[in-house]
Amino acid sequence: MKFKYLTLISLLFVQMIGCKGLPEYLFLPQSLKLDLTPFLFRVYSPAELATLSNSDYNLNDSGLITSTKFSRFLSNWSNNRPAGVVGNLVIFQIQTSGASGRYVFFDGKQTFAYPIANLPDVLADTRDDGVLAVDGIVPKGKKITDLLTNYGIDPAIDYVVFAQDTSSLTNLSSATFAYYSLLYWGYPKERLAVLNGSISDLTASNAIFTTPSYTYSNSNRGNGTKTLYRDHTVLQLTIGDLIHAIKNGNTNFEDVDSVPLEGFFIIDGRPNAAYTGTANSTASGSKYSNCTTKTNSTFVSNTCLVTFEGRIKSASNLIPTDLYDGTTFQFKSFSQLQTYLNNTGYPSGKQIFVYGEDATKGSLVWFILHQVLGKPTRLYEGGWKQYGALGLRTPTSGSSPSAISQPASYWRTDIVTLSESNTTNADANVPNYQLDVARQYIKSANKIRIEDKSFLRGSTSGAAAGGGGGAPTGGGGNACGG
Repeated sequence: MKFKYLTLISLLFVQMIGCKGLPEYLFLPQSLKLDLTPFLFRVYSPAELATLSNSDYNLNDSGLITSTKFSRFLSNWSNNRPAGVVGNLVIFQIQTSGASGRYVFFDGKQTFAYPIANLPDVLADTRDDGVLAVDGIVPKGKKITDLLTNYGIDPAIDYVVFAQDTSSLTNLSSATFAYYSLLYWGYPKERLAVLNGSISDLTASNAIFTTPSYTYSNSNRGNGTKTLYRDHTVLQLTIGDLIHAIKNGNTNFEDVDSVPLEGFFIIDGRPNAAYTGTANSTASGSKYSNCTTKTNSTFVSNTCLVTFEGRIKSASNLIPTDLYDGTTFQFKSFSQLQTYLNNTGYPSGKQIFVYGEDATKGSLVWFILHQVLGKPTRLYEGGWKQYGALGLRTPTSGSSPSAISQPASYWRTDIVTLSESNTTNADANVPNYQLDVARQYIKSANKIRIEDKSFLRGSTSGAAAGGGGGAPTGGGGNACGG
C-alpha cells in the first residue's frame, strides 16, 4: 500500500516539473487526466462528527447557539464570526407551521436571511432503500446542491443557521432535520447551527433585532458539497445495519456495517405511549394510504396505520417532550439533557442507534444526543414508520394484507428477536400494500447510501440518481493537455 502511494506521488512530481507553463491554479490530477477522487475523500465516523456543547450554550460557536451569540453574529459578522470562518452568514427562518411577520436584519453583503415555508419539501424525499420506500428521508444529492445553489451558499466557507420563525415542534424538528441533512451531505459541523428559540419569541423579548419587512438578496455564489471531499453518510443507519447489529452480526445481509466494536445502545425517541405499543400510534406515511378505513385518534388523524406498534428489541425510551420547553420550544439546559440520557441507562462509550416515528421527528432526539451531548449517534431514518410496517399479516377476509407475507422473510420485524411490546393494528386500518416476494428476501437495504456515495464521488451512476455530473473530460493524448 505504501509503495502504491509513493508511486502515485512520484508520478505527480514528474508531471509537475515536466509540464511547462501550467497555470498555478491548475489542479495536478486534472492536468494528468487522472480521477483521484477516491483518494481524496475522507470517510468520517459518528464520533468525529459529534459535537460536545459547552454547558453554557452562550459559549457555543456552532451546533446549538443562543440569541446572545446570534445577535453578536448579526451585529458585526466580519469581526464576531467564529475562528476559521471566512464566508458569509446565512440564516433560514423556518416557517413550516406559521410565519411571525418579523425578519432577521441582514446586510445583503456578508449576511443573508431567507424565510422558507416549504423546508420539508426542499430537504426531504421519498426514497427506496431496497426493501421498503419511506417518505421524509434525507434528500438526494441534487436537492442539496439545488438548495445551496439557489440560496447562494458556498459550503466550503459559509456558515448556516437554522432558526424557528415561530415556536412550534414542527418548526423545531424541521430545523434539526435540516441540520442533519446538510451534515449528512458533508457540510462541516463547525459551520452549522440551530438557534435555541424562535425569531418571534426572541424578538418579543428584545434578544434580537428584527424588521417587519423583507427584501430578498442573494450572494449568487452557491456550490454543491462534492468538492469538500467529505463522506458523512455513516450518520444514516439502515434497517439492515440495525437488524445485523441486533443479531450480533449473524445475518446473511450484504452491504451492512460491522457491529461496532465498542458496542451499541438503542434509543427510542418517541412518546411513551408509542414506545409501550399503544394501538393506533403510528401513521403509515403518505405513500401507503389505501387502507379500508382511515383512523382518527389521539396519535394519528385521518390516516392509515403501520402493521403493528411496539419498539425495537432492547430499546430504551428518551421521551422527546422532556428535552425542550413546551411553550418556547427551546432546548433545556445541558445538565438536564445529560440527566435524561443517564436515565435511559446509556453506558458511556457505546455508539447510539436512535429512531423516532420518522426521520424528521427522530432528528430532534438525534441532534441532542449527537450535537449537544457529543455522543456518537446514528439515525435510523426509516423509524417506526418503516419498522412497524414490516410485520406479517395475511387476513382471511377481504381487508388489507401487510407488507410482509412470507413468515421467513429476512425483513420481518414482528418477531421476538427484533421487537417487543407488540400490538397489532386492526386489519382495516393497515394499507393494502404487499412487498414482492423477491424484496422480502433481498439481502441489502443500503441502496440509498450507495447512491449517495456515488453522487458525492461524481460517478456516472450517482449522476443519474441525483442529477450530478461525472468526472471532467477532454484534452488530447498529452498528459499536459496539449
